[in-house]
Amino acid sequence: MALAGSLLGVLAGCGPLQPPQITAVSPVPSQGAVHTDVPIVITFSVPMRASSVERALKIRSRKGSPPPGCAIAVAARGGRTGCSFQWADGGRVMRLLHPRHPLATVTTYTVELAGNIESAAGAVNPLSHSWAFSTEGGPSLSSTFPTSGGTLGPDQAIAVNFDRAMNPESLSGAISLSPAPAGGYTIQPNPTVAGRFLVEPVHPLQPSTTYTLTVTRAALDIDGNHLQARVVTKFTVGRLGSSTAIDFLAGPTANSYTQVLAASPPQVPGDPPTLRVLATAPAGQQFSFALGSPNGKFLATELAGKNAIQVTDLGTGKVSLVLGSTASTGAQWSPDSQQLAFLSGGALRVFTVATDASVTLSALASLQGPLAWRPDSEVLAAVAIPAGSNPRIALLSPTLRAVTYLATSSSSTAAEGNPVWSPSGNSLGFSVGTGPSPAVWLYQPANSTNPLSQLLRNSGQPLAFLSAGTILVRTASAGLASLAITTGTQSVIVGPTRGEYPLAAAVNVSGRQLAYTRSQGGYVQLFLANEDGSGAVALTAFDSIDGLQAGPPSFVGG
Repeated sequence: MALAGSLLGVLAGCGPLQPPQITAVSPVPSQGAVHTDVPIVITFSVPMRASSVERALKIRSRKGSPPPGCAIAVAARGGRTGCSFQWADGGRVMRLLHPRHPLATVTTYTVELAGNIESAAGAVNPLSHSWAFSTEGGPSLSSTFPTSGGTLGPDQAIAVNFDRAMNPESLSGAISLSPAPAGGYTIQPNPTVAGRFLVEPVHPLQPSTTYTLTVTRAALDIDGNHLQARVVTKFTVGRLGSSTAIDFLAGPTANSYTQVLAASPPQVPGDPPTLRVLATAPAGQQFSFALGSPNGKFLATELAGKNAIQVTDLGTGKVSLVLGSTASTGAQWSPDSQQLAFLSGGALRVFTVATDASVTLSALASLQGPLAWRPDSEVLAAVAIPAGSNPRIALLSPTLRAVTYLATSSSSTAAEGNPVWSPSGNSLGFSVGTGPSPAVWLYQPANSTNPLSQLLRNSGQPLAFLSAGTILVRTASAGLASLAITTGTQSVIVGPTRGEYPLAAAVNVSGRQLAYTRSQGGYVQLFLANEDGSGAVALTAFDSIDGLQAGPPSFVGG
């Protein structure tokens, strides 16, 4: 009797089982803009008998429609449908998953849990529960570049910005460009900006042509929702050089260039490289040089071997053969893009775009490059070797067809070379001496008392003016440095990276930018940086798939 009494006391102390309670739901009651891929989650106070909950669950829109592709009753029986139940936390948390069947957009759903759900211990909650939430709208196109009615450089990418992450595979059938660009286009995502994609034509778009960009409702976000509305954007293409671009040769090796490419700086950080094919060498041939005009309208190219220079109007496609340019060297466009100077057999010739003809400016067989135009396009600087003298800087006027030499300073008796003009044309920098560390001198014709002055001994090869007060030089250690004119001090701005030095460089004075090439991972890549070397970004990402190496760069536009 004592044992029986003790057991009755224990049972009496337990009392009746408490009915299970709902402690949390997701989405919460009255929540709006709910993502269409989120699961329905119900959290209980105690572990539950799964079958009682699953049979009691219903989800309906205001029109009485169930979630698309989701038959809850079938899921409760373990059958095949677009949704499934998942339980966690020892049976306390129920989730209804529908990963490939998103809820309808802009829809209010009511979740109802009928009464008589049962806990794992057998306690019953006889009450029904319900709450409602509303789903988000479909994705929208927040902006494009260019905007409707805007202008795009033929080398630039078309940017499409959605308000959320999108399914990249859906965009190939949703985005179209008309008229269709020659060579087609690709659609590339920005890996760091969700919802941003770039439409990248293989070749430059046709200048002065109006294109139509269409994005249809076939575009899907990552939840599978369709674009809310079809978007049409019209824009006009300007000339190459209407925005900053960099032309350069590319090919399978550093001495076998088969393509001329144009690269544009990224519009926002993370954008993939933007490259356009300007010209391709015929099969079995290669380019010896390629140079875009500063205004971006013309492209001068020469195939290796005994071939003449060809000047192509990139807007019309017209090709002009430059007479007397066979096997030429040192070609340079005038700053106004109206003349192309080059050396042929030591003689200096100038091709004029307007007349489509070339003339000999100087027949001196001793002229050599590099050539440098004064910014006003009125004077050319070259290197000449007078009989019985060291190489000297010669100044030549295409208009007057006159040649003068710089006055030789008593301390400037070694070989002169590498002339570069300042942005204003008031100063001419050049090297004096041979070897990797020549001195850098400055010629200032307006300084009547001392027009020639030495800036720094053992400096390096002048490449270009970075600004009115600094010159870019290649140092003896093959780095790139800035040389200050007023102080004669030199500072390295691009040094080695993992033992790899910059190979070739160009300067955009108006944009205060520096472009250079460097070997990286076995491939020569093109980089763009600020004039002090900071903020460098890669403009190419060549690898074993394309097998290309970048050649010397030159700026167009700016």
